[in-house]
Amino acid sequence: MKKTCLLVMPLHFYSFGRIIGRALEEMGYEVTEANDEYPQNPFGRIIAKLDLPVARWWTRRIFRERFLQQKRWDLVLIVKGRGIGPELVTDMKDCATRVVGYHFDALTYDRSCQRWGSSVDRVTTFDFRDAREMGWPVVELFSAQAPITPPPPLRYRISAIQRNHSDRLAFLDRVMTTLGTDDSFVFLYEKGIISLSMNALRNPRLYWKWRKHISFKALTYAEYVDALSSSDFTLDYAHPMQTGSTMRSFEALALGVKLITNNPHTVESPHFDDRNCVGFALDGDPAELLAKVDALRGHRPGTFQRSPAMFLAEVIGDSGASEPTATGG
Repeated sequence: MKKTCLLVMPLHFYSFGRIIGRALEEMGYEVTEANDEYPQNPFGRIIAKLDLPVARWWTRRIFRERFLQQKRWDLVLIVKGRGIGPELVTDMKDCATRVVGYHFDALTYDRSCQRWGSSVDRVTTFDFRDAREMGWPVVELFSAQAPITPPPPLRYRISAIQRNHSDRLAFLDRVMTTLGTDDSFVFLYEKGIISLSMNALRNPRLYWKWRKHISFKALTYAEYVDALSSSDFTLDYAHPMQTGSTMRSFEALALGVKLITNNPHTVESPHFDDRNCVGFALDGDPAELLAKVDALRGHRPGTFQRSPAMFLAEVIGDSGASEPTATGG
């Protein structure tokens, strides 16, 4: 019989749940998915975001009714777990062989994992700062995209494919003003009219300047990979509250594309160095950025796919997982 896994995570978060679920199935698990907060609608997200006790009560009630009653799980994997409290983890442990947790956010932005992290058998985080402060192991994110062989020809000197939030637009503008927009690919996705209005009010001058690159319709994954894999450099803007490396970083790594990132902690990863990563703060020196980019221009670094299976082996705590070596030059 297959091992059983209850995968608990934000199911609305892009295709993250589908990727993780498929990788668990490839590892031999029969996977049942559950959202990490209930009710599973905008109201549920609001009360969980506000960290109201009713959110944890509601989520626990749904879990006890749907997923824990007369059930037995070999593994319960909690990712983020915003609506979960230690009482629900105790319920899970009563009907599971192993309960593990992972936080792909920063505690400064979402502290839910800190509330229940000590109750699970193992908890890990993507955030370097949280790992140091909490004593949790770092497990970096992954790329579902494998290297492309042979790599496509370079069509873009630089690509910027981003959902607009915080200071991303200001970062994009500063980098592009420094490096120039010739042979570039810029795509800014707005989630909706409310997001558009708030971002436009935040910086109307830049919004007007980059208006032709803003869209309510996201790129398809194939379009995204095509643009990214054909880029010499790509922009990576991590949320200021997070210190962990983004999935964009690992997708670029798998495709042999160099990063320009605002995240100074990316170089703490063993996968990034001055051959494939250029650090640049929003208030950084443009001349220094230009010099670093010129030094690497046209050089394709080695490719490396940190796969979902590698990621899961570390999250679950499978010490038998092996690390593949990088390829290329």
